Amino acid sequence: MQKAKMSKGRDLISCQYQISVLRDNFVPMILDALGKVNTDKVWAKTGKTGTIYRGKAVHVVDCVKACFSHIFDDSHPYVTMTATFFKDNSDLTLTDCCIAEDEMLLNDTKQSFYVLGRMSLFPLGIADYVAHQKVMERLASKRNIVVTRGYCATDFGGDVQDMFAFLNDVLAYANEQLDDYALSVSMTIYGAEAVK
Repeated sequence: MQKAKMSKGRDLISCQYQISVLRDNFVPMILDALGKVNTDKVWAKTGKTGTIYRGKAVHVVDCVKACFSHIFDDSHPYVTMTATFFKDNSDLTLTDCCIAEDEMLLNDTKQSFYVLGRMSLFPLGIADYVAHQKVMERLASKRNIVVTRGYCATDFGGDVQDMFAFLNDVLAYANEQLDDYALSVSMTIYGAEAVK
C-alpha cells in the first residue's frame, strides 16, 4: 500500500482523553457514559488510562462531547476531562482509523450546562505559535465564550454546546492552516455552578 500523507485541509485526527469524577462510584459512571457513545464513525479504544478516537474531526469531537455530556447528571458531580487532539504526517494515517464518508453526527447530546475550559494550540515545526492562539481567541468570541488569557494556555468559559462548537471551529482552522499540530484541552464541570 502506498504511504498516505496528511496535509492541510485533511481533517483526520486522533484524540486521547481521560475523564475524572469526584465520586466514590466514578468507575461505573465513566463506563456507563462511554457505553452510551455511538462510535460507529470513529476508530475507538479504551484502556486503563483513557480512551482514544481516530477519524474525521467532526466525528471525533462528537464522540468526546457525547461522553462528557452523558456523565453530567442532576446531582451535579464534579467532573474534569483532559484531551489531546493530534494531527501529523506519519504513515499511520490509515492505520487504526475510521474514515466516515459523511459528516452526519450520530450522537444526540443536547444537554446544556456551564463548563470551564483551557486550551492551547501547538503547531508542530513552527517557531511562532502565538498568532494561532490569537485566532483561537477570536473564534471563541464568536461563540459567546468568555476568554481569559493566561500563561501556557487560555481559559474559556461557556455553555457546553458553545464550547464544543468552538472546539470544532478551532480544529477546522487548524486542519486548514497547519500540517501538524497538537491541541491540548481541559474542561471542568464545577458541581452546582454548572447550572448557572
